[in-house]
Amino acid sequence: MKISVRVRGEWLQVPCRNGEMTVRWLGDESVRRYNKLQKQDDIKENREMEKAQEVRKTRGGVILDPDDNIRDVLDDNDFVTVVVASERSTTGTIIPENLKHILEPVPAKYEPPDEHIFLDGESLSTNDLRQLGKGRYKIKLTHEAEIKVKNARELVEKILQEKKVVYGITTGFGKFARTVIDCDKLEELQYNLIRSHAAGVGTPLNPEKTRMLLALRINVLAKGHSGISLTNLYALIKAFNASCLSWVPEQGSVGACGDLAPLAHLALGLLGEGKMWSPETGWGNAKDVLAAHGLSPMRLNAKEGIALTNGTQLITSLGAEAVERAYYIARQADVVAALTLEVLKGTSRAFDSDVQMIRPHKGQIAVAKRLRALLHSETHPSQIAESHRFCNRVQDAYTLRCCPQVHGIVHDTIDFVQGVITVEMNSGTDNPVSFVHDRYVTTYQLPQS
Repeated sequence: MKISVRVRGEWLQVPCRNGEMTVRWLGDESVRRYNKLQKQDDIKENREMEKAQEVRKTRGGVILDPDDNIRDVLDDNDFVTVVVASERSTTGTIIPENLKHILEPVPAKYEPPDEHIFLDGESLSTNDLRQLGKGRYKIKLTHEAEIKVKNARELVEKILQEKKVVYGITTGFGKFARTVIDCDKLEELQYNLIRSHAAGVGTPLNPEKTRMLLALRINVLAKGHSGISLTNLYALIKAFNASCLSWVPEQGSVGACGDLAPLAHLALGLLGEGKMWSPETGWGNAKDVLAAHGLSPMRLNAKEGIALTNGTQLITSLGAEAVERAYYIARQADVVAALTLEVLKGTSRAFDSDVQMIRPHKGQIAVAKRLRALLHSETHPSQIAESHRFCNRVQDAYTLRCCPQVHGIVHDTIDFVQGVITVEMNSGTDNPVSFVHDRYVTTYQLPQS
């Protein structure tokens, strides 16, 4: 019996024979093995002597009783986290901020989704992206997208075979655009690009935002203009479907020329480097997390490093989440307005369709229609509305009568922003880009995001 144990962010595999030893033994043995692997000069005396404070199941964060036998509470190849005394305060909270996400519990009950969303780089909506972020769907490519990606990669391979000088494929990047790279150094260049740009700081994006980022990058690559191989695009999809999510720091994007640092961190984990999270393992070394799901690190070919990092998908995915939240908040505000009018015993006459058509703004008309449906209709007449037929009340307060006008412009603005973001979500943002139908590759200025 073997147990995968995380101590101070590092993964160890501890043999437990037949599991007859206690959980307390597992914790202390894991700390002993961890200290043994560290440089002795770097280990303080109190670190050498300290014991495991508690042992938790990595999935769900359940604390295990130290006196229980291992075989009674854990399965073979199970995952646990050992928390040592110096990582906890007197109140039991974790002290180091940099360990907050490493040690936070993962969902106790995670059910992989059964349904799929097909991506083609053309038709992803903000709602679809948010549902992907919540883990409610897996991803598949459309057949047309597979063909486009395959053909674009063949064009890149043709350029390599003919030894043409093309920016980003056979040259360096940015200032080194005129530096031609030797053929035997092109793959190394891709890894160096990702490692050098993985320089973000701060706490990582939460799993939902990271899923959105990964899903959106897959969608953009599915357009078939970036030149990534179908093999590596499928590697991204497999990682997404398994919820193997790289450590992507919240801070570090320059925006103007793309989310280079966040996308580099996203790619770094898929290369088996850095940190990664999954519902099965929690945070751990990317290579170990991938292996726990039967996945192998990606191997990059020429052009694929820049294909993975050149884009605006972080800012766009966060914008998509914001506009989706704004949409639902605005709809809730319409309900709040209707309830407010009802509580104040107001009339819905100001929302009549004839009144609204005098100034037929799209959002205003839609809000008035919703208010009428909520307040008074022939199917569901309102006693309050009927009472206004013969009362001496002239009109309601201005703030109530003008809800369609005020709320309407908010809905119109949200619709406009949603349209802009939807276009960006389904846009190619790489440089250079491939055009298979005319068999050429060109460079262009990536617009400010």
